Amino acid sequence: MEQWKRKKGLMRSGAKFSTRFDPLEREVIGDLTATVSEALIARAQSAPKDEFAEMMGLSSGHSEAPEDPKLRRLLPDFEMEGDEEFEGDNGLLRSLHENDIIKAKLMNLQVINEALGPTGGVDVSIDEDEAHRFIAALNDMRLYVSEDDRGGESQVQDRETLLDWLAFCQDSLLQAMMG
Repeated sequence: MEQWKRKKGLMRSGAKFSTRFDPLEREVIGDLTATVSEALIARAQSAPKDEFAEMMGLSSGHSEAPEDPKLRRLLPDFEMEGDEEFEGDNGLLRSLHENDIIKAKLMNLQVINEALGPTGGVDVSIDEDEAHRFIAALNDMRLYVSEDDRGGESQVQDRETLLDWLAFCQDSLLQAMMG
């Protein structure tokens, strides 16, 4: 992957950011956005239905944290360890907000898919708003693949290489955004 570059927009249309992925990198990032999206969609679809909340136009989701450690990193508890606890607060907050958080994460991942295009292009150009969403999606992908103890030594090395590459991609885009 080439470093992200900042290009000044014409007539105050804002900055554009561009890079070029290798075909293999493009395939990896595309597959990873699909994997994370599918996991988030499955989580949202498995939420218990609250007919009263639906009648009121409210979103309702799970009240318990995901069991899968990958999803647990993407959808952590709302309370920090050591916070004053009230019975059921975390579950209530989760049931009220988790679906909205999932929706925002899916929208961020969609920015990457749209930037790569339907034909799987390796040249990527995004505007400033999309760059913020691209960075958030890269962060979610890093969280999703990090700290998985399963697999052999080669799988751990592959995961570390992937995490390093995602970190490079994210850092390079941040540097370009900061000018």
